[in-house]
Amino acid sequence: MYPLLPLLLAVSVACNPVEKRVSGTSVVNLNDNTGTPGHLASGILYGIPDTPNEIPDHFYTDIGFNYARAGGAQVGAPGRGWIWGLSEYKVRFASALSNYKTARKYNAPFIFLIHDLWGADGTQNSSAPYPGDNGDWTSWDKYLTQWISDMKANSATAGLSVDIWNEPDLGAFWTRGQSQYLQMWGRTYHRLRTDLPGVQLIGPAYAGQPSTSNTWWTSYLSFVKSNASVPDQYVWHMEGGGGDMQGANSALQTMLNTYGLPNKPLNIDEYATYNEECPSGAAWWISQLERVNAIGLRGNWLSGNQLHDFMASLISKPDATSNYSPTSGGYFPNGEFQVYKYYNKNMTGHRVGSLPSADLKLDTYATVGTDKVRVLTGVRITTGTWQITINGLSSVGLPSSGSLSIHTWGFPFTGGHFGQVDAPNDLGYYSHDYSGDSVTFPVYQTDTSTAYAFEFAVN
Repeated sequence: MYPLLPLLLAVSVACNPVEKRVSGTSVVNLNDNTGTPGHLASGILYGIPDTPNEIPDHFYTDIGFNYARAGGAQVGAPGRGWIWGLSEYKVRFASALSNYKTARKYNAPFIFLIHDLWGADGTQNSSAPYPGDNGDWTSWDKYLTQWISDMKANSATAGLSVDIWNEPDLGAFWTRGQSQYLQMWGRTYHRLRTDLPGVQLIGPAYAGQPSTSNTWWTSYLSFVKSNASVPDQYVWHMEGGGGDMQGANSALQTMLNTYGLPNKPLNIDEYATYNEECPSGAAWWISQLERVNAIGLRGNWLSGNQLHDFMASLISKPDATSNYSPTSGGYFPNGEFQVYKYYNKNMTGHRVGSLPSADLKLDTYATVGTDKVRVLTGVRITTGTWQITINGLSSVGLPSSGSLSIHTWGFPFTGGHFGQVDAPNDLGYYSHDYSGDSVTFPVYQTDTSTAYAFEFAVN
């Protein structure tokens, strides 16, 4: 949880055939309007300094920052959380409250991680207590009373969601098994629903994606049905380096039908491995999340003070890798930041449907604006050759056959997570002959980190 060289595009597919060596095709359908862009993938897990206004405003607004999730994790002594005493709770609460206020400054909803404030942030020792140990809920009930009182006293309930516990199926944050977890879920859900009726209660925030063979999921869904504690959002994480959103959502829908549960919004409030947090990985995940209308928050693989900095590895500063200070300034964007900035600032108008390549390696997210069609493209951390087919060109006022000039932008990852990249690379215009209301062109992915955007004018 915490811890290409320039693209070469064929002048025409006919003159430069790639069919024999392509690994697959991602298809964009311009006549499939899927709604107004909401930049669903622009949330972050932690990444916000506890000192207000430390990161300049434009870094948040450039990416369309719209969701935050925190709870004081890894704040050291004297701020290790409730299980270490009230004074240590107060220090950790101050960290979370500061992050909440920063999120609300940009009108972003805030997910409070109450397990972190309790003290189970992955750094707890083997003797750390958990809610309901030996059937005793006294400390947990007192903790909730204190937290509810503090949130109300600080007018901190607007835009608030609560992840009742994080990744209980993983073992790093919960070591007591399913039965005690489900008791804790039901007890906490009904307490918070009564005392904080306007706050969203979300979960289960499992590390594992939905699957009919995953007993954590099947037991949970059965329990919330019988206990009348259905979450306001279905939440899980996609940080294992495998899986895809269509498959995960399909499995969830099957199980909801099995247990007679309602559809709710999806929130993947941790997505991407650290290696996937690069331009190509970002474009791939954006495409995946947008396809199923899932909210997404970037995972955060930093630790200690750096967990509370760098907007979950989207920005850096001069002392990031040497003599790091949590309060220093001088921030600059990295290459992945430029993908989210383009996603927010350029991809306007309406979204259109797309499908990933059959091998799930290449994916695309596309919008139709008043001026241009824009297609953001990413390969999931590998190299090779794929292609993109764009159907329905006549739906944006173009002839059904002819020659199409496409402007290409490259998003490099120069310097990695802590490197400075101030803008994407303009890779120029390439003309493609096409017919049948459809154009196809290759993507030569010669490194594992560069993303691309393709643009052409509408009539």
